[in-house]
Amino acid sequence: MSNDEAILLQELRRGNQEAFIAIYNQHYPSLYTYILRFIAVPQLAEDALQEVFVKIWEVRERIDPAQSFRGYLYRITRNHVFKLMKKIAADEALRHQVMQDLHRQTDDADTRLLWKEYEQLLHTAIARLPPQRQRVFKLCREESKSYEEVAATLGISKNTVKEHMVLALKSIQSFFYEHADGALFLLFWTEVLINQKKSLTFF
Repeated sequence: MSNDEAILLQELRRGNQEAFIAIYNQHYPSLYTYILRFIAVPQLAEDALQEVFVKIWEVRERIDPAQSFRGYLYRITRNHVFKLMKKIAADEALRHQVMQDLHRQTDDADTRLLWKEYEQLLHTAIARLPPQRQRVFKLCREESKSYEEVAATLGISKNTVKEHMVLALKSIQSFFYEHADGALFLLFWTEVLINQKKSLTFF
C-alpha cells in the first residue's frame, strides 16, 4: 500500500468525503470490470458498485489502513455480487428482466454460442466431481429424483445426499468462477441454482 493511499484511508476513517471520492475514483474502473464478469448487465453492475461503496462508507471506521485495502474491497464486492446473484436466482421477475437485458446484448447466434459454451463448462465441471458426487448430482439434477429417492437408489442417507449436492454445487460454482465470463456465470446461476432446493446453503 502506498503512503498516499494510507493517508486517504486515515482520512476516510475520519469521515472525509473528499478522501472517499478519491478512493472511489481510484478503484471504480477495476471494480466495475470485476463485477461485469459475473453480472454481465451494465446497469446492474453499476448499481452493485454503488452499493459496495455505500457499504464502504458505512464501515469506514472499521477499515484498518495497515491491511490491504484492495483485498478488503474485493472481498466486500465479491460477497455483495454473490448475494445479488442469489437474489436474481430467487426472484422470478428480476430474473426475467436480467435475462431480457442479457438477450438484448446478444443476437441469436451469440446466444446459441453462449449456451453451447455454458453446457460444455457445466459438463466439464460435473466430470471433475468425485464419482459418487457425480452420481448424486446427476440423479438429482438430470433425473429430477428427490433426495429420498437418490438415498434409496445409492444406499446412503438423505443427509449424505444433501451434503453431496452442497459440495457439488460449490465445486461447480468455483469452476465457473475461474473459467466463465459474466454472461456464462449468470447463466450458471439462473439455470442451475434457481431450481435447487431452498434448504441448501451455498456460502
